[in-house]
Amino acid sequence: MSDGGGDLAGLIRGRRTEKVLGDVDHPAPVSSRLAEERRSQILDAIRTAGWAPFHYARDVDGIAEPWRVHYLSHELCHRLAVELRDDFKVMSKEPRLLAGCGAMVLVTWLPEADMDGAANQAAKARDEEHLAAASAMVQNLLLLLTEMGLGSYWSSGGILREPSMFKRLGIPEREKLLAAVFVEFPEARAPGAERKPGGQRPRRGEGWLRELS
Repeated sequence: MSDGGGDLAGLIRGRRTEKVLGDVDHPAPVSSRLAEERRSQILDAIRTAGWAPFHYARDVDGIAEPWRVHYLSHELCHRLAVELRDDFKVMSKEPRLLAGCGAMVLVTWLPEADMDGAANQAAKARDEEHLAAASAMVQNLLLLLTEMGLGSYWSSGGILREPSMFKRLGIPEREKLLAAVFVEFPEARAPGAERKPGGQRPRRGEGWLRELS
């Protein structure tokens, strides 16, 4: 929740990152009714976040924006957590993150440049713009989720970045994962979950700011 009285500056400064590591066998107790209510709210937040600025139209499949968003319900998150643990033998934190969340939002972007470096410099420069725009979209989403009173954790995705996971979830292989946003519902916290706050907040300062004269 924001600690700034509802104003934008307070919302930005008050947003917290917290990893919620649940138990795959005892996931967050999200009822079907709550899941549907929150689904509608989160989708609205995603649509609003999509008003982030972008410099170049990506124009893939008739869509101008350089990002794509894939929403996973609580049911699908838990099913995927079990598959990652039991079928893919994943020992990292992703199954536990899925068990601790109420929903997950995957934000991808669509590069133009060849990842092997064969593309020209202009395409690489546009990719920097595409990635920056998609990141602005993610920040919009995090702030909107905070305003709604929902917890959020922006992960780079780990195993979820792999081609096998993209295939499992039906995400086109030309997309590149930018953010796996794990969303926690305050009404349905995972029992006995391990909670880890973001590690960078205590290190924040303003040494990066320089006023030119």
